[in-house]
Amino acid sequence: MRNFREELGRKILILDGAMGTQLQEKGILKTGSCPDYLNVTHPKEIGEIHKTYLDAGADIIVTNTFGANPIKLEEFNLQDKVYQINYEAVRIAKEVVKDKGFVSLSIGPTGKFIEPVGEENFDYIKDIFKKQVRPAVDADVDLFSLETFMDIKELKAAIIAIREITDKPIIAMMTFAEDGRTILGTSPEVFAKTIEPMEVDVIGANCSVGPDLLNEFVKKMAQVTDKPLIIQPNAGIPRLVNGKTIFPVGAEEFASYANDFKEYAAIVAGCCGTGPEHIKLLAEKLKGKPVKKRTIQKATVLTSRSQMVEIGYSRPVVFIGERLNPTGKKHLKEQLKEGKTGLYRKEAIEQVEHGAMVLDINVGVPMIDEPTTMKKCVLAVESVVSVPLVIDSSNIEALEAGLKAADGKVLINSVNGSQESMEAILPLAKKYGAAILALLLDETGIPETAEDRLKILDKIVKNAKELGIKEEDIVADALALTIGSDKKRALETLRAIKLIKEKYGITTILGLSNVSFGLPNRKLINSSFMAMAIYNGLDSAIVNPYDELLWQIKYASDLIVDRDKDSSIYINNSSDITLKNKTTDNAKLELIKSPFDKGTLEDKLFMCVIEGNEEEIELLTKQALKNKEPLKISNEILIPALDAVGKLYDKGIYFLPQMIKSANAMKKAFNILKEIIKKKATKQKTGKTIVMATVKGDIHDIGKNIVSLLLETNGFEVVDLGKNVDDETILKAIEEYHADAVGLSALMTTTMINMKNVIDEIKMKGLNVKIMVGGAAVTEEFAKKIGADMYAKDAIEAVRLAKENV
Repeated sequence: MRNFREELGRKILILDGAMGTQLQEKGILKTGSCPDYLNVTHPKEIGEIHKTYLDAGADIIVTNTFGANPIKLEEFNLQDKVYQINYEAVRIAKEVVKDKGFVSLSIGPTGKFIEPVGEENFDYIKDIFKKQVRPAVDADVDLFSLETFMDIKELKAAIIAIREITDKPIIAMMTFAEDGRTILGTSPEVFAKTIEPMEVDVIGANCSVGPDLLNEFVKKMAQVTDKPLIIQPNAGIPRLVNGKTIFPVGAEEFASYANDFKEYAAIVAGCCGTGPEHIKLLAEKLKGKPVKKRTIQKATVLTSRSQMVEIGYSRPVVFIGERLNPTGKKHLKEQLKEGKTGLYRKEAIEQVEHGAMVLDINVGVPMIDEPTTMKKCVLAVESVVSVPLVIDSSNIEALEAGLKAADGKVLINSVNGSQESMEAILPLAKKYGAAILALLLDETGIPETAEDRLKILDKIVKNAKELGIKEEDIVADALALTIGSDKKRALETLRAIKLIKEKYGITTILGLSNVSFGLPNRKLINSSFMAMAIYNGLDSAIVNPYDELLWQIKYASDLIVDRDKDSSIYINNSSDITLKNKTTDNAKLELIKSPFDKGTLEDKLFMCVIEGNEEEIELLTKQALKNKEPLKISNEILIPALDAVGKLYDKGIYFLPQMIKSANAMKKAFNILKEIIKKKATKQKTGKTIVMATVKGDIHDIGKNIVSLLLETNGFEVVDLGKNVDDETILKAIEEYHADAVGLSALMTTTMINMKNVIDEIKMKGLNVKIMVGGAAVTEEFAKKIGADMYAKDAIEAVRLAKENV
């Protein structure tokens, strides 16, 4: 029998092509029916498709189970068939493949977003995936293909679901739009560095675009990870030709990218629109070719959903903001006890504005539910800033709650050299793909000498490596102790940093302010000690980012020890250094600044929308109503705030999670205003009426729901008909609600054509309504061909077009 892990990385493997295209050609996939259930009703035909790909040269055959999870199957009232469908799918494929290759279970996204973007929690989604994984393992599947994921948090949930059941190999893929990011703002590099430390075997990209663009995206992954890579492009972006959806890239053109693929790929495959002929030509050119080895420059990498920060290995020192910690901060403690996060949001924003590239989150207040509070604060902070996080807690449950809530790769603060700590923390770090902050102390306390501290690091490194945690993901804290009682302590810490660098070369960190505790002029001591520590090898520090002197000393120290290679960082920050202009884009500061006097009720309400602060916006709206008319609050405060959020999104400063959070806050305020407006004047309307629907045969509605939400919060009356809506229902709604516009959505290439049917009927009936279309596979060219008035590439564009044209 062939062994997947033995072959992986040695020679290029070929994975098969599209399933949907083949199902259509066989005539067994009816519009609106469940493709996954064909494993039960048409096993012979499914087996024949697998055989054509095996005969074409595929090493890996993927099952027909992309949507075979309980959430997706419920759309067809087949949720009780999850086990049968997945078991049969693996059985059919195994019967065809035998010992000639490998069978991989296709797992697609659930169609639900995890909080804060959506309403589902991490554990619920993880358990959904486990229900799909279990029958596949029982049927002896060889590996798993996680395909077309848009939400990196959902992908993490799927990986952990598999790992809680089996150690079989995992291929993890995300799908990227033409701008090179997922719908939620994740770039290929951020994806690669977030998923790389988790227990996966292959990472890469599939679907959405053709081989030209996807090649560029996967090449970016190749620059930051040595993990085996897979590329699985569509046969181009679909077009409408003579009423049929056509993929423009033929087999020969598709295979012409083979020379590009072989520069980095371990597995090559085809997605939508590809068939056996595409796979055959790929196999002829690539199958069995040696996989090229890549050398990646080392770094400790932390990520958020959309950003990546590299630390250590001769890079400039990174400051981690320390202010999200209730110790010594009465107001933060009170907020946490009340279950509120407003101050955490504000403090997070201000620290990032002052240059912090990473934020430490600590919620340690006696007598509170720390796991629940940690989750709440992580979600709140992620909704307003895009920097990576440090999860700081001695409570194991709180740490895990923070790891589940965090979008990206975090730093766990901390593990120490005691057996109890290592046994609790290290497996948690491996499971969630986190880096670890190693405190050089153990159950006996803090060693006096640098050599003894290094012995503790030896233990931590040894145990971490045994679990598969790389040295780059270990950040050593040599411990800054107050010099108020013993001045030799600082010198010993400096020696320890130097010894760590000499023996391991790994990333180092200090909680800087400890050194000056109990002494006057602490800023001077902190900055002087930091300069010495940087000379000895310090890479990062947990600091107060508002300390201007620290920044100046950091820039100068980085320059002196040659971490600022071309002197540009020092030069760019050497003149007129101010607390408000450290590393922050002035345009961003201007966009998030309210037009009202700081601290006024109007300012607070405006900033609630910018920050997505759902906790406070209702109370502030009610207070504003005492002195302002509801329409004035809407038109003068709320809508301008949401416009500012749109500009932040357009500039790539905000991404979909922040946008949704802001829209939800706006909706809470607007619901209060709407009730009063209705009572005062039933004829008053804040906007025109738009009917929204996902067309017949298509059960995807995430994108349509986001558009509906944003249209509603921008003053439009939205009639949302849902998904899989037949033509007649859409036409009736247009007439019944006297709609000014209709928005049609489709995600699947097989259902895009149904948009044309609706548009044709609208025009035949002579309905005077503007038509907007959108969806993952829809293009502007397609929109024009089917007669739509507007094409929206995303939700923000939909709102802009509606405002201009409806």
